Amino acid sequence: MTLNINQKIILLFTLSFFMFLTRGSHFLTEFNLPDMSLILFLSLGFFSSSVLLFTLLFALGSFIDFGSASLDITKAFCLTDGYWGLIPTYAILFYTGQFLKGKNLTNNFTLYSSLLIVSITFAFIVSTNTYYLFSGRFGNPSLYDSVMHGWNYFPGYLLPNVFYGLIFFVFLKVKTSSQFMNRIKSS
Repeated sequence: MTLNINQKIILLFTLSFFMFLTRGSHFLTEFNLPDMSLILFLSLGFFSSSVLLFTLLFALGSFIDFGSASLDITKAFCLTDGYWGLIPTYAILFYTGQFLKGKNLTNNFTLYSSLLIVSITFAFIVSTNTYYLFSGRFGNPSLYDSVMHGWNYFPGYLLPNVFYGLIFFVFLKVKTSSQFMNRIKSS
């Protein structure tokens, strides 16, 4: 299914709403919701293969991060050369969403959840290593040192994203069952 322009606008608006609601280190953190960015990119990949929409969603996240840092300099800690490692990090989830849809893996919970955990883990490795290697805050670490560093943050990275990923799975199931019910009613 290819989205028309109105559907793409609605999709981008919806994903933008959740990014503003959950993006860390900004003026909405009083809600204390974990960052949903990874699953938003997975959702985008599932519903649209548009690189333009990927770019716009990434630009929005950057705007939120850099805007927050301009209002409060303490929020600029992660805004280093390592920040750009978020592009491949989000691309992992974006292409995972495309893969899930292409292989129709949302019908199999075990495969969906396994792929979700693997892609989030791989995204963690990429984002953590690009930060430690390129931020300039840790001297000149070797690749081995970089890979070994930061694993204490992994549970806090994995669990909320798996939770959001499971909500997305339920959303897809409800969407699929409502489409099925509409087909039955129209028959």
